[in-house]
Amino acid sequence: MSEPTVDLGQIRGDWHFHARYVTRAMQQTLKRVQVTWRALQRKSPGRDIVPMDGELMDAFLEACRQTRALTDDILLMRDTQPAQPRKSARRPARRKARAKK
Repeated sequence: MSEPTVDLGQIRGDWHFHARYVTRAMQQTLKRVQVTWRALQRKSPGRDIVPMDGELMDAFLEACRQTRALTDDILLMRDTQPAQPRKSARRPARRKARAKK
């Protein structure tokens, strides 16, 4: 089964909005990964071992999967990033000193 093609024109239309969305989603997902990992460590049956089954492990694995999906989105955003406008090479004109009256 192939994945549906992405209309890159849609992303280019409001690239910065989508980039902020992906960034916030990644931040929230990484926080969830850290919280669930710490909770797994607290429920550890032994030193350096976390429980391999249960709802908490399922939540951790789902957060990891979402992180992977967001990584793909970040790569897509990188590939569709619009060109940055070039800054002018000219210096701004200096203001002339006002003559005192």
